[in-house]
Amino acid sequence: MQIDGAVVLYGAGRESRSTRQFLSEVAPKTKAYVTVDSGDADIENCTQITALELRTLIDKNAIGLMVRSAGVSIYKPELVAAKNAGIKITTNINLWAKYRRGNAKVVAVTGTKGKSTTVKLTETMLKCAGLDARLGGNFGVAPLDLDGHDIIVMELSSYQVADLQLQPDFVGFTNLFPEHVDWHGSLEQYYHDKMNLLRRDERYGYALGAQAAVNQKVQANLPKYANELPAPSAEMVAALHGTMRQSKLKGPHNADNMMIAAKLALGLGASEDAILEGLKSFAPPAHRLEEHQIGALTIVDDSISTTPEATKAALATYPDTRIGLIVGGFDREQDYHDLAQEIRTSSVTTIACLPNTGHRLAEAIEELGIDVDMIEAEDLAQAMRELVKRRDQFDTLILSPAAPSYNQFRDYVERGDKFVELAKTLF
Repeated sequence: MQIDGAVVLYGAGRESRSTRQFLSEVAPKTKAYVTVDSGDADIENCTQITALELRTLIDKNAIGLMVRSAGVSIYKPELVAAKNAGIKITTNINLWAKYRRGNAKVVAVTGTKGKSTTVKLTETMLKCAGLDARLGGNFGVAPLDLDGHDIIVMELSSYQVADLQLQPDFVGFTNLFPEHVDWHGSLEQYYHDKMNLLRRDERYGYALGAQAAVNQKVQANLPKYANELPAPSAEMVAALHGTMRQSKLKGPHNADNMMIAAKLALGLGASEDAILEGLKSFAPPAHRLEEHQIGALTIVDDSISTTPEATKAALATYPDTRIGLIVGGFDREQDYHDLAQEIRTSSVTTIACLPNTGHRLAEAIEELGIDVDMIEAEDLAQAMRELVKRRDQFDTLILSPAAPSYNQFRDYVERGDKFVELAKTLF
């Protein structure tokens, strides 16, 4: 791999460590820098530089390649300056697609919510069919860390598809709702960037969720040479729903994800029996409607839910029980009025509102005059202590924040783990 100049890694997480290992193999003599927006960047054989030092390197035309982590916006001033200077900007997944993919078939799944469940379910169905499938991308192994497999199933966020160069064989698109305005700069740009997965140069097969299938933006961006995957037979659909009732897959929204996964698996050659077996043995992703029992109380860790729509789906999963709900997190300028309307008709009795977005939901609830006991807490620990005092008001306690975690936690995993730990200690 020829690189004319230094390499800069923007971001210092799992993807950047994976990228650094790849570069040390294919371009061992290339000087490598790493920059982050805050904190230390502990990446082997990388010199950490500040954003100001990065701009100096850009101005000196000393950079041959910049590799951004998924969470680093392509609209950041530093990346815009690099692009304007003619510096090549790429990602871990684009490097994999160019140098490591080989003959692997790729299933790429995106959407505002439901991606993690759909890719995990698809992989499980394929494995039950005896096919060599592996998860990669946003959920699973970083692409450049993948060993050789026949089929790679990738969950792709809008961060990853905005500048995606990968050509998938199959695409799953779950739904499209407002999200990530902070990263993309505007809601319209988010929609445009999300649609980039559909705007591929070559033919592919696709499966759409019910909401995506009637979404005008999705339909407008589907090329004429893309082929919609056929739906399962009526008998198979009935068998899928019957099996789902006996499985760990919960909620009406997941019935939609199940159908997408079944279409993708059928398209890749899985038998109907293998697909049903995959559904039967499916284990949901961690922190997605993950249930824990503490005496008579059901604790539900849905920390991975970072949008109002995902929280609405969580409430719909538990229609016949009194619910205590914990919401709130990093503000991405999402609209919480529809969630407030959903709470009006739900079985929620108690809500703990966390910074920063919890107060916005609280205001929407008050405007609608909804009769629910609201707690305004400074952090998760205080919320849990207040909820203990109201234990007789709910049978199910759900952490479904409708917002990202990184105003108070490293990620949704740390938030979910802390929630379960506090529940087991306090209840």
